[in-house]
Formats: sequence, structure tokens, C-alpha cells
Amino acid sequence: MRDNKFDKTEIWVICASCGHQDRNHRVLHEAQKHFIDEPSGPEVSREYHRLAQCKGCETIKYVISTMDMVNYDELEGPEETNFIVYPDAPGMVVRRRPAIGKDDATGDDGESLIPDAVWKMYRETVEALSANIRTLAAGGLRAVVEAICLDKKIADGNLQTKIEELAKQGFLTKPQTELLHEERYLGNAALHKLDTPSAQDIEDGLGIVEGLISTIYILPSKAERLKKRREAKAKPAPAAMLVAK
Repeated sequence: MRDNKFDKTEIWVICASCGHQDRNHRVLHEAQKHFIDEPSGPEVSREYHRLAQCKGCETIKYVISTMDMVNYDELEGPEETNFIVYPDAPGMVVRRRPAIGKDDATGDDGESLIPDAVWKMYRETVEALSANIRTLAAGGLRAVVEAICLDKKIADGNLQTKIEELAKQGFLTKPQTELLHEERYLGNAALHKLDTPSAQDIEDGLGIVEGLISTIYILPSKAERLKKRREAKAKPAPAAMLVAK
């Protein structure tokens, strides 16, 4: 059964014939695959298969995309991601959805757990990767780390020194520190030597940065929430309730 909410007559995908830019395409035919965990369970994901024609150069493409029907922003709803276009545009990468969503970045009180500057640099880096602007995406990885250092009042020295200071102050474990240095080398090569990294290198760098953001800003909030629940369960019942029993 098709869900009209997600049916589309037009989609925006990269066109190899139009300068490798996102172009509006007319959907000529669409088929969907629906995936569930068990026969009677709810839908967990959806896969789209489309024949689409560019409204500029009129070339026809086969487009595959996916939609997570479980993990998504409650305000924006499910979103199509991981677009793959055939024939493939040389050097093209699929759209990359941020691994850290708005729900992850928001505390129980509705306040943001991640500083605005860190969040901004992270989202723009993801957008740069999705647009296949890999050199700038590598610079964005450095910018995320720099923003974290500024938030933690670490301003002296170069990035190598700042990363070491993050470790000294207990924000990083030794393996995380070594991973950040690898990400730093990637950014150095891109910005100082103008070496364009591969999409996989950027993806690996983003994984490092996402782990760092989670460790410093998100996990402490979750740990505090678990602590409050544990303490609430361990709290003795009021005397009046004991008498009533």
C-alpha cells in the first residue's frame, strides 16, 4: 500500500550532465519497498526506486533512496537520505544525514546540550560532504574541534597543543586523542597542501568528531539522567505510606 504523504512527482538529485549540481527531476515511475521487523510489526524503513528525468538537460536516471521510519526528527518527520544516482556522476557521494540529530542535542529541559558554534560547524561540515566539497569539509572537521576548544576555554597554542590540553583536562581518553590527531592531519593536508581527501576519509573524520561531541556534551547529560532515576528508585518511601501498608 502506497503512502500518499511520501509520493513525489519531482525530486532534487545530482545531475552529471548539468555540472554535477542538484537539479529538479520529474519522476517518471516510482516503486517502493517496505521493511518490517516481523510480519505484524510496524514499518521500520522504506526504499524508493525511481526513474527520473532532469528538467534541464532531460537525461533520464535511475535513483535509489532510503527512509528511516523509526529514527527521525519529530517536527520534520521521516526524511529521504542516501540518494544513489545511476548513471553515477564521477566523484559523487550520497547525501549524508547528521548522525547527531536535534533530539540528541537537546536536554530534558529543552535546552541545547551542544554550544551553537560547535553545532553550526558540525552541520556545515556534513552539508559540505553531502555537496561533495571535500576540501572544505576537511577544514570543517578542524573547525568543529576548534569550536570545542573555544567552548572549553582552551585558546593557547596550535590545534595539536589544544587537543593535548583537552586530554589533560579529562575531556578525551588516549585513544580519542590519537584519533583527533589523525583527523587533524587530514585537515592539515587539505588546507595547507590543498590535497583533497576522499569521501571515505571525510566520513571517518566525521565519525571521530561525532564521537567527540557525544562524549563531551551528550553522554554526561544521559549519565545524569540515569543517576537521577536510580536515586529516585532508592529513595525511601514516606512514613505515611509505610503506616498505610
